[in-house]
Amino acid sequence: MFTNLKPVSLLVVAGLLCFSGNLYADRAPVKHDAKISQQQGKLTGTVEDDFGPVAGASVVVKGTTNGTITDFDGNFTLDEVKNGDVISISFLGYVTQEITYTGQASVAVKLVEDTQTLDEVVVTALGIKREKKALGYATQELKGDALVSARESNVTNALSGKVSGLQVVRGSGVGSSSKIVLRGYSSLTGSNQPLIVIDGVPMDNFVSGVKDPYGNNGVDMGNGLADINPEDIESMSVLKGASAAALYGSRAGNGVILITTKSGRKQSGLGITVNAGVTTESIFLKPHLQNEFGQGENGIYDVRLRENWGPVADGSTREDWLGNSFSYRPYDNIGNFFNTGTSFNEGIIFQQNYDGTGVFASVNRSDDKGIVPGAQQNKTSINLRGTTEFGENKRWKLDAKINYINTQMKNRPLQGINQGSMFNTIYNLPRTLDITRFRDCLDQDGNMIWWDTKDTPQENP
Repeated sequence: MFTNLKPVSLLVVAGLLCFSGNLYADRAPVKHDAKISQQQGKLTGTVEDDFGPVAGASVVVKGTTNGTITDFDGNFTLDEVKNGDVISISFLGYVTQEITYTGQASVAVKLVEDTQTLDEVVVTALGIKREKKALGYATQELKGDALVSARESNVTNALSGKVSGLQVVRGSGVGSSSKIVLRGYSSLTGSNQPLIVIDGVPMDNFVSGVKDPYGNNGVDMGNGLADINPEDIESMSVLKGASAAALYGSRAGNGVILITTKSGRKQSGLGITVNAGVTTESIFLKPHLQNEFGQGENGIYDVRLRENWGPVADGSTREDWLGNSFSYRPYDNIGNFFNTGTSFNEGIIFQQNYDGTGVFASVNRSDDKGIVPGAQQNKTSINLRGTTEFGENKRWKLDAKINYINTQMKNRPLQGINQGSMFNTIYNLPRTLDITRFRDCLDQDGNMIWWDTKDTPQENP
């Protein structure tokens, strides 16, 4: 077939073939250059949570070893990122976020707390954070919100029912002491209370007042932990048993309660929080007392006795210890004596964080009136705390704190069965004696008005 073609035709065909080959050679390098530019992508960004920048967050291209971590300001730079790469951002206690790279120059990532993960990470001895499943002993952590929900003036009482194996032994009345017992009593003569550690400083939850079965050791002056304002607590970790608190020595043989107070986190807006609360209390159960017989014994009325086995209390007229006539009938002395207690709590908190410097300030005022007449407690607490990070890579941290507490208490409770205990007096008062007659407890000379004139008389509560 080609034998009939002229030499000129062969030259034209050869020229076309050469031209087509040149087009193919010119297009191939362009595609290769585009592939190289995709491999050289660079991504910058910032990682934050609800309180500000997150330092130390992991930023990794999923499925590769290409990654970095955020600095103290939450910033990161990631090189050699390709279109379509999935970038994973993670940090302990937060839900992992994933974004797809599409050529953008920068991104802003906001992490959300993972409540399931937070439950598994706890603060152990000396403030060390570890996973709960990796511990060889029992521990439990409470957040500050769980302690203020009940609006207890004594933060010790707020632990009731929130920690397994923890028992709170409450006192009676405003300002009374409350003890903490972990996993039962371990000593017959010594203290059974755990060690309290607040921001790394050990303190004693001392309990003053009654120490013997007879209750003759004076008034109940409260416990040490009652001075802590619940609004100032960030978290509380309970380490149970001697092995959990070995780093704190023999004082921690009954366990340790680690309290971390607020230090100032970044807040939106001014960072001011105002709180207020009102609670009331009343007697839940009254003892069942007999109302058939009155003061006396063996069916005979005797104005000098405390017993209630005299004549039938039928409302007849008799003479009291002063010779005055009165109605010989039972009276509801428990209901007439105890009041409805009230507690008013107001506070204001300011906290803010800027560039590694945190400020926390709180003022709290509580006014409590107990169910016992005249029992009143007024407490004012002021807390100032400042933290800052400085030096190369902010490796140094300065933490300063000032705490002021002023507590004024009237008519502190007396425990036990001594003669000054109002509970002992009211519960053992003759059924036919009206407690309201002693509302004015002092005469014009300042002497106590009371009916009992024995060698060891009861006192007017």
